[in-house]
Amino acid sequence: MKINDKEYNPVAVLKLTTGRNMIYKYIFKGVIHPKRVNFEVNARFTLQIKRPEFGIDGVFGIEFKNSEFIAEYETAVDHTKKESANLETLRNYIDDAIRLVVDIYCYVKSYNYEVEIIKVECLELKIDYTFDVQGEKNIHKDKKQTDDEFTNLIMFFSMRSNLDFLRHALTDFRRSIKYPAETATFCFRAIETIRRFYFDDMDINDESKRRKKGWELFREALDFDRYFFKDIERFALPNRHGEYPAITYPERETIMNKTRRIIDAFIEYVQQK
Repeated sequence: MKINDKEYNPVAVLKLTTGRNMIYKYIFKGVIHPKRVNFEVNARFTLQIKRPEFGIDGVFGIEFKNSEFIAEYETAVDHTKKESANLETLRNYIDDAIRLVVDIYCYVKSYNYEVEIIKVECLELKIDYTFDVQGEKNIHKDKKQTDDEFTNLIMFFSMRSNLDFLRHALTDFRRSIKYPAETATFCFRAIETIRRFYFDDMDINDESKRRKKGWELFREALDFDRYFFKDIERFALPNRHGEYPAITYPERETIMNKTRRIIDAFIEYVQQK
């Protein structure tokens, strides 16, 4: 890459700014869906990713070919160490950088493409790691338990015809897993959808008072105190106003865990009624 007719060397810049000679190269590999479109951009993009609160500071280059991509992230940080960002958190910010390129392309052409990072390799750290598709790593269920839950939910929907709002809540929960930067946004929207369609008192004309009363009824019915929602609101409310506070994988997991508990509690509440 040239700037003002001079060759720009990202690794040299890293060494200069960090004062370290050891540079790690993390190679992220993945695909653009749907693969049948054969997504390809005839250029290599170089960006800087800097999140000092997580120890993330490096340069990132990406190439697309045949609906696949290879993204190289070079940094002086060993992301396998506990005191710095772990691989899952780093993956989320690499995901954001790749989506930026794809979103620009989709905006220009009005297309709908999706990004999936599959694995990361790092020769210096002997890493060859395939990312799981599971959003919450601390959810451990055997096949019988998941089969039972799935069957119960299918039966739950089949016996009721007025639960479109809950279907949208489940869709938003899936989106919270799929889009790391917007986890809190979709989790909060899933919760708010249930609250708005089930606990709003339409006899209250003042919208602000109706919303406040709806949240009170919601928390009381499902037995959650006000503090339980703090982790979700901490990220979701800024998101709604166009702000995206830095978020780690464990923080995302906490938000999804709590949202799951709320949805499960609501389903149990309806079944008991």
